[in-house]
Amino acid sequence: MGGQEEAGAPSAGKKQQKSSKEVYFCVLPDKYEPLIEEEREETEEERKKRKEEKKNKRKKRYKKYRKNVGKALSFSWRCLLAGLQSMASTYSTPLSAMATVVTEVDRASSSRA
Repeated sequence: MGGQEEAGAPSAGKKQQKSSKEVYFCVLPDKYEPLIEEEREETEEERKKRKEEKKNKRKKRYKKYRKNVGKALSFSWRCLLAGLQSMASTYSTPLSAMATVVTEVDRASSSRA
């Protein structure tokens, strides 16, 4: 088994031999025109306009994030308050009344199923 691994893949200790690559050359036609992009300077107005667009885009994105985070926080807060209220009502009721309430709740939930 060990011999097959060595034959299939070169070991990490050995360096791969350097080899040359074939390079192909071709002659360009006489009508060839290289594509050169014109470098034009950006005016001050264009720069300001681009900055304003960026700023507005960022404002919209942050507004959406704030809205979603606000919804998530308000929902979490409501769930926390509901849990605390149910826990408070559980601790404030006497033990004898609680046994009756728990059995009634179990009957109601089993009749739904």
